[in-house]
Amino acid sequence: MKIKAGIIGASGYTGYELVKILGRHGKVELSSLNSKSHSGQTVRSLYNDFWDDKLRFTNLSIDEINKMGVDVVFTALPSKESIDVVQKLKTRVIDLSADFRFSNPKVYEKVYGIKNDSKIKAVYGLPELFRDEIKKAKVVANPGCYATACILAALPIQKFASSIIFDCKSGYSGAGAKPTYANQPENYADNIIAYNITKHRHKYEIEQFIKTKLSFTPHVIPVFRGLMCTMHAILKKKGSSEKIKKLYKGFYRKEPFVKITEGKLPELHDVQNNNYCCVGGFEIDENNQLVVVSVIDNLLKGASGQAVQNMNIMFGIDESEGLV
Repeated sequence: MKIKAGIIGASGYTGYELVKILGRHGKVELSSLNSKSHSGQTVRSLYNDFWDDKLRFTNLSIDEINKMGVDVVFTALPSKESIDVVQKLKTRVIDLSADFRFSNPKVYEKVYGIKNDSKIKAVYGLPELFRDEIKKAKVVANPGCYATACILAALPIQKFASSIIFDCKSGYSGAGAKPTYANQPENYADNIIAYNITKHRHKYEIEQFIKTKLSFTPHVIPVFRGLMCTMHAILKKKGSSEKIKKLYKGFYRKEPFVKITEGKLPELHDVQNNNYCCVGGFEIDENNQLVVVSVIDNLLKGASGQAVQNMNIMFGIDESEGLV
């Protein structure tokens, strides 16, 4: 029997990635593709690379979705909009906003400027950290794209570092489909845009899991998809590149979507259009500074691909189903 899945917010970049993955997932039946702005239109009318010219966006009420007997709903809504929706859904939920990523609601309120008074206790959806908890979760909070790349870069080494700097570059799709300064071609073409240079929201998300003193600065680059995190970690003691590489290999040896690269530095071409996080570098300079590079597709391992990976875990399916 197939998993019956719905999407709320299906017409944005991450929503469309979910439509593509789930539409070809061998164990999923798509039951609803909610989009207020495109209800009734075909998916192909908005995204002309989509293969099905009949599948249409819907605008079902929460009550209607609940009565359909869906097994899981993906909520791909802007942050602040998911709180009310997720509370009303009677099924398992994978939320792609930031609304349930913080274990401390006061930190969420401080970072996002809104209260989340719901009683929902979501599991943070990073499989490499919380696989067992994800299996049993009713609500999974899918991690942010920058947070995913940074956490995976730093987890194996954090206790050996006195401080960490994350220097990140993302494709402009990370700014979403709604027009902003960062995703307008006249601004990012032949250019790099730094923004929120000390207080980006994902910094506080990262700090929940990386306890070493850290700094984080994001940039937008003139590519559509892909994200690179260059991590600079000041080591407490002298170490060797080979030992650190061995540490990372051991740490991620059982992880199906984390690759430790050999012989070359990770680059965006390694991860665009797939769900992998490639990690490499491991060089140490004369100041005892370790440099590690991690790359992901911000729309896949940084959003929709990781959401489907979480769904597979929740329903006891092979994690790679629909993703390789």
